[in-house]
Order: sequence, then structure tokens, then C-alpha cells
Amino acid sequence: MKLTEPLETKRLYIRQLTQEDYELLINKVNDTFPEEEYPIFSYYKERDVYCFLLQLRESHQIIGYIFLRIYEMDKTIECFYTLFPRYTGNGYAIEALRKVFDHIFQNDDFVKIVAYVEQGNVRGWKVAERSGMKYMGDFFHEGKDSKVMFFLITKVDYLNQFQ
Repeated sequence: MKLTEPLETKRLYIRQLTQEDYELLINKVNDTFPEEEYPIFSYYKERDVYCFLLQLRESHQIIGYIFLRIYEMDKTIECFYTLFPRYTGNGYAIEALRKVFDHIFQNDDFVKIVAYVEQGNVRGWKVAERSGMKYMGDFFHEGKDSKVMFFLITKVDYLNQFQ
């Protein structure tokens, strides 16, 4: 699942997060936003989690990230995605997710990708849907106090939609 070369879209580079990137992002987040708004950075240290930075092609500005947690036994990937607030609403997350989905389904043996979105996160669920994922219902997710929305895209669904 490691990227040896960055993935490229019309507007973005998507590349592996390095330890140096991690330290810079943690400092940026801690200086700009309350740390509890970005607990996702704790995933960087976990096994079976791959972290990708989203950068603008023109300026190389880091605008967000995608983390992928691998579940080898059932060939599933759970994705987490976010953009820094000033970059939302421009389609960057959709563009990045579609490219990452394409890379996964074309190059790996995974058969489905899932995402869990907080019910109040309207932008989050719109990104999931517009990137090809289907809403599968609400349920209580491990570690959450309230219900989350469950989204899924299978390899077959992806290939039927975008190939």
C-alpha cells in the first residue's frame, strides 16, 4: 500500500506522509486549531494505517490528508479524510478520494472501502457520496458516543461507475 511515487490529479499531488511532515502538521494544527478537532493524527502511529498528504500542484501547499486503515482478513480498507477549513468546498477531497480509490482497486487485492461520517458532518457525507460511496445506514461505531453514517464502495461498484 505504500506509494513509491505520488499520485497526481489535475490539481493535486497525493503522497505518503513522512515523519517530518507529521511533525510539521502537528505543530500547524496545535497552533491553529484545538487539538481535539484533529484526533485523527493519532492514527499515524498505528500499525496497518497508511497516511497520505494532499498538496496543491501549483503551490505545493498541504491542504489535508487521507488515512487508510487496512483490514487484511476481509480485504477492506477504512478511509478517513479531511481538508483544512480554508480548502473545503472546492472538490479537492472528492478528486483525491477518487484517485486513491482508483489506485487501490487497480493495484491491490482489496474488495471494499468504507467510511464512517458523523451525522452532523454534511460536507463529509456529501464527499463520500460524490466520490462514489453508497450510504448504507447509521449505527454506533466503536469509540463514538453517537450514531455515525456508514458509507461503502466495492471494487465492482467503483469499476462500474468510473471505468
